[in-house]
Formats: sequence, structure tokens, C-alpha cells
Amino acid sequence: MEYIQTRTVKKHKINDPPGKLITNIGGYIIYDKDVDIYDEDSHKLVAKFRKKKISNISSILKFNKNILPLAKRKKENRGSAAGLIERAKLRESVGDLYDTKSYRTGYFVKSTGKKSNTKICNIAKSNVLGYIDLAPRNTGRTEKVNLSAYARDYPQRYEDCLPFITDIDEAFKEVSADHHERQYKMVDHKYRMADTSFSTMTVNYSWQSALHKDANNGQECYSCITVIRDRDNKNNYSAGYLLFPEYRIGFNIREGDLLISDTVDNYHCNSPLIPTSEDVHGKWSEQDKINNWHLNRISVVCYIKKSCMKQLEF
Repeated sequence: MEYIQTRTVKKHKINDPPGKLITNIGGYIIYDKDVDIYDEDSHKLVAKFRKKKISNISSILKFNKNILPLAKRKKENRGSAAGLIERAKLRESVGDLYDTKSYRTGYFVKSTGKKSNTKICNIAKSNVLGYIDLAPRNTGRTEKVNLSAYARDYPQRYEDCLPFITDIDEAFKEVSADHHERQYKMVDHKYRMADTSFSTMTVNYSWQSALHKDANNGQECYSCITVIRDRDNKNNYSAGYLLFPEYRIGFNIREGDLLISDTVDNYHCNSPLIPTSEDVHGKWSEQDKINNWHLNRISVVCYIKKSCMKQLEF
């Protein structure tokens, strides 16, 4: 299969703080075709993009069904990726705020006026499957790395998600065999998701990530990113491009596409998701509709956590 190979320069210094939402993509090159992109100075791979690379509908449908209960959960711990604090993206139960610092804030409980001991970020429909750094709460476990709560509590759902994750890994191997081989050897076998080069997967539901780096992922490792369409949701979207602002490039990742990219060393984020219709299908809260959290885009990011790596033997 033919693809374009090009080089780019990291010439746009990031002056905005982590957590900044990028809404203006003027001047960006948005790729919607097969391409390999290397940094002109370091010669390091920035990204490999392949359209329609993952086509096993059976595994996609099984994944869609079993990941939805996790994907739609609203979390408040996504840090800078959740964006600078906005009242419209906080829970209704959150009252007055205190000690707000960019993407994290303290708060008073609205119903009681009591000060919460927990600091929160904006709500994000962004959740983790596979192996995580901290022991899940209320398990009594003390190990540094544990299987995520959803995988532990719903083992059959987790098992039914693995064929799709394996398909992503197979596509990774086909597109970039050298990077795949290296990363496969990096994963500690105790923390491998099925027989793949990944320890962990993040799933995002109709969510625009803000400017951030994946600091807890393994150095010299690449993330594999794809998208599926939630079959239970008729609210379609456009845009939602994955952007690399330092290079002024982005990628239109749609179902079946694969992006292999360096998200550890490079700032990245999404452009806004845009509804294709003013009509909203299904029951959604006003907060969901205001923030476009009701659209049917599910992005899937597979990678290795630092804590799940072993020393290379070569």
C-alpha cells in the first residue's frame, strides 16, 4: 500500500499552559490519508497514520457492547487533559470553589456547605482498562500495579474487549514492525493485555481532550489510537481531530483508522467535536448537550504504563 513519507519541524513553542483547549485550527495540516511523519531535526518518528486498517466488525461490535458502561463514566481525575477549570464541566453538587489552580480545584459541597478534602478536575468521560499504577480502592491491595477495577469487577466484559485490543496490536505490527517488536519486549509479562504490546488502554467517550503530554507512559514508546462509532447512539459528529500543536498537524481518525504516535514527548489534544445535526437523539442531560458529550465517538488509546515496563534485554 502506498503512503506519503514526510518530515516536519517542531517550531511552534507551546506558551499556553497544559489544560488549554485548542479551538482554532487555522494553519494546521489535517491528514486524512496514509502518511509517515518524522521530525526533521531528531529524525524520530512523530506519527504513522493508516486509514481503514482495522476492519474486524465482530470484534468492534463486541468491544462496543462491553466497553460502554466504562466509557460513559464521568471522572474527575484526568488532570490537564480535562482542561482548565470550567463551571459548566463540574458536577451539579459542587458549590463554591477554592484554591483553583488551572486544571484542579478544591470545592465546597453545595448541599451542606462543607469543605471537601478532595480536589477535582473537570468532568471527563475518560477511563482506563488494563493495568494501572495504584491499587483500586477498597481492595486492601498494596501492589504498585493492579488490574483496573472494571476489568477486575467484570472479568467477562474485560475478556470480550481483548479481541479488539488484539486487532489494534496486529495492525500496529503490520504498520511498524520494528516499533512493535521493541515495545512487545518492553512490557512486563505480568502486565500484558492478552498477547499484545500493551499494558493499558484509555477509552474516551465524546470528549475533547485539552493540551497535555502522556507523562506516565513509557519513554520511547508509541501510543496506538483508533476510533469506533457507538452503535447505540445516533448522534453523529464531525472533526474531533487529534492535534499536535508544536508541529501544527492533526489527524482525522475515524472508525478503522490507526494512528501510531509519540504522545509522551509531544503535546497533543483534540479539536472540538461538532454535531452534524441540531437534533439530539436519546436521553442526555443538559450538561452532556452543552459540552457535546452526547456524540457517538469512542476513541481508544493503547499504550504501556511506565510502571508496567521491564528493562530491555537487547
